Amino acid sequence: MSTSSTTPVTTAGARPGLRRSAAVALSLAGALALSACGGGDQLGGEGGSTDAAGGSGGGEQLVVGGATFTEMTVMENMYAALLEDAGYDVEITATAERATYAPALIDGQVDVIPEYAASMANWLSADQGGGVVQAADVDETLAALTDLADQAGLVVGEPTEASSDNAFYVTQEYSDAEGVTTLSDFAAAQTGPVEIAAAQECLDPEQQPFCAAVLEDRYGIQFSGVTGDEFGSVTGKQKVADGQVPIGITGSTDATLGDLGLVLLEDDMAVQPANNIVPVGNAEGLPDDALEALNALAPVLTTEDLGQLNAQVDQERLLPEDVARDYLVEKGLIEG
Repeated sequence: MSTSSTTPVTTAGARPGLRRSAAVALSLAGALALSACGGGDQLGGEGGSTDAAGGSGGGEQLVVGGATFTEMTVMENMYAALLEDAGYDVEITATAERATYAPALIDGQVDVIPEYAASMANWLSADQGGGVVQAADVDETLAALTDLADQAGLVVGEPTEASSDNAFYVTQEYSDAEGVTTLSDFAAAQTGPVEIAAAQECLDPEQQPFCAAVLEDRYGIQFSGVTGDEFGSVTGKQKVADGQVPIGITGSTDATLGDLGLVLLEDDMAVQPANNIVPVGNAEGLPDDALEALNALAPVLTTEDLGQLNAQVDQERLLPEDVARDYLVEKGLIEG
């Protein structure tokens, strides 16, 4: 899931560069910054470089990248902890835009990112001049992603059961008063174009085919514009809660909606594809044993778990790195 509009760098046919140091990754056009963010808002934790004893990494440095909203920050910290346990020194660098961090991965400035299978497959497909990847089945989606990743010089790990799909929300008050519980209900209740709490990228069918484009095509919902708020951000949710706009976009594992009087609408036509979380790495920069360390998460992490981890950060205000490490220790994936 990406959050704002930037024209992707064309990479079809390009070879990934050799992995560079974390210092280079952090200077990527001034856009990447060490961060640990929730809902697009800065939190107190940071993922930094640490020395890890043991494992086969021998102190080699790896850079974990990705997005800055809560869920991805938790996942980035999980990846860092697993890699540190495998003996690597790890830096976390994150930015709000897939259109920034994905090219950094392809270029070798970032070694691995936790990604959403369908979203990344569609970004790569658009970047390579292909069509939309639309499959609700995770195996079909993964097969498409793997092929696209190979063409971009990337490798794909094993997907978790945990999936966080694009989801759309309205106020509970509006839902109750108008009987709007599905996206079809919402479409039928509209008399004209509406504004959505989302980033500009939502209106770009190449970067986000399952945001405004799919709602217009499959549900007939017309959009007059976006608020410019990041994916799942508190500011976007507040605008819907305050009645400034009628609908917003977030992830299906968002744990903050109830506190703001918001509720998800059912995707009753099942148009959202499989967005299971999967490691995607630079083929030249990510060692095989590092990918194996990350694959250990695949049979463990569930969608329910992911929602609970999000809640610990967004509602209990725990640090993402603490939430991530405690989960891995609880599941026996790393030592406490």
